[in-house]
Amino acid sequence: MIDSENNGTLPAITRRKMLFATTAYLSALTDHTAHGASLPSSDQKTIAPGNVLALWRAWYDAHEEGKRLCHQQQRLETEVLKSAGSFPVLKLEIPGEGTPIVVRTCAQIDTLLPGDAMAEARKTAKTELAARLRKWNAADELFGYSRTRHAETQNAGDEEASAKSLWEAPALTTSDVIAKLHSIIETEDPGAHFEERPWPQLRMVFADLVRIEHRA
Repeated sequence: MIDSENNGTLPAITRRKMLFATTAYLSALTDHTAHGASLPSSDQKTIAPGNVLALWRAWYDAHEEGKRLCHQQQRLETEVLKSAGSFPVLKLEIPGEGTPIVVRTCAQIDTLLPGDAMAEARKTAKTELAARLRKWNAADELFGYSRTRHAETQNAGDEEASAKSLWEAPALTTSDVIAKLHSIIETEDPGAHFEERPWPQLRMVFADLVRIEHRA
């Protein structure tokens, strides 16, 4: 299968399986050698010099948590929207404009509906926007959507710091190089489907290293 990748014929589904298998392989290595190490965060960017596998595990844990939080916040957004009935925005009909304009704040309403002639329209728009905001905020508090989004943002910073530490660390073994390439491909080419340079070539090198490591 890996030889087929080097010939450029390996389908995307098999490439993803190879990445999955490599994840299992690296996880097994770190379970024995590095999983107990402390993980880097946005304010702690290194673990130990040369400990590439521990750095990979730090990145991988943050990467997986990021995917979990992403799916969770998407699900919660759907629940909040269903409960609130609409997003906390308003479509304003502006005199002279062909299409409505989406507004999110009272300040935008003031700007788009200026003057005494628009006073009643401004009041009506602000009342409607405030009602939508109250419904959205109540549903948000109930389901925890904003809390999940905040956690996702924080985790993204940890994942970025972990990836930077991993990519900058000197590799001492073939497994270290595999770990670094695995992180790069998973981060920059999610799903292993990009066909423009250098992604097919990087996947070929990655497959070469995996094959060499397994034969060692």
